[in-house]
Amino acid sequence: MSTEKFLKDELISVIIPCYNEAQNIEQTLKEIYEYFDEFVPEYEVIVVVEKSTDNTLEIVNLSKNHRTIVLENARKFGKGYSIKKGIYFVKGKYILTCDADLPVDIKRYFLPMLELLKKDEKVGAVFATALAIKTCRKVRGFVRSVVSLMFFVLRQLFLQLPISDTQLGFKLFRADVLRKCCEKVNENGFLFDLLLTDLMLNEGYQIEEINVKVVERKIKSSVSVAEIIKTTYKFCKYILFTRSKLLRKCTNKVMINDKNKSVKASSI
Repeated sequence: MSTEKFLKDELISVIIPCYNEAQNIEQTLKEIYEYFDEFVPEYEVIVVVEKSTDNTLEIVNLSKNHRTIVLENARKFGKGYSIKKGIYFVKGKYILTCDADLPVDIKRYFLPMLELLKKDEKVGAVFATALAIKTCRKVRGFVRSVVSLMFFVLRQLFLQLPISDTQLGFKLFRADVLRKCCEKVNENGFLFDLLLTDLMLNEGYQIEEINVKVVERKIKSSVSVAEIIKTTYKFCKYILFTRSKLLRKCTNKVMINDKNKSVKASSI
């Protein structure tokens, strides 16, 4: 099936949360524009800039095209807050959320992800996953690799989610599903993706995974030891006290995820 026919008359929305991304955002926007201008007839980009200490906002405004809306947060609220804010402005049937450093090759993976999403109405999202690379110290550095490995182990031990990687910043959603589930997520920080995944599965939606190669652009990790400790505390609080209450409140029962029905993995 040709790309033109596949995407005809379907608006694709892209949400990019940013915080201190002056070194990455210009190249990210350039790659998105180049690909979408050629292969996606209808698209829009929503860039949500947290109150940064560098010139991220200035670079975004200088780099944006006519299909881009730029929003600025009054302070640093977190990735989840920015994504939820961006949802209010998007009009597309499908929403791509991606980190400001664009961790995967959009030319290689976007269309296969969209094909997986469109093939079954029960599929609510497609996650890019690259756990092996994310936990590699040589590729990502000590702090980021340890954090990725730690949260993978904790997820598998305590939540038993049938998802290998909830944190990679490149996900494609059905817009209605993302809106519905985001309304119930009361987390704005690092754990936003985890809670969103948990709620989607609990609502009965399937999540596809596609194995990707990560493109690392950042020279230095922005994750501090203090943030790791804070996030670990919030994670433990969630699994021990908050999770059951949240899921029962949303659906009146906690569903046990069936690995064969809730998620499938593909390799491109």
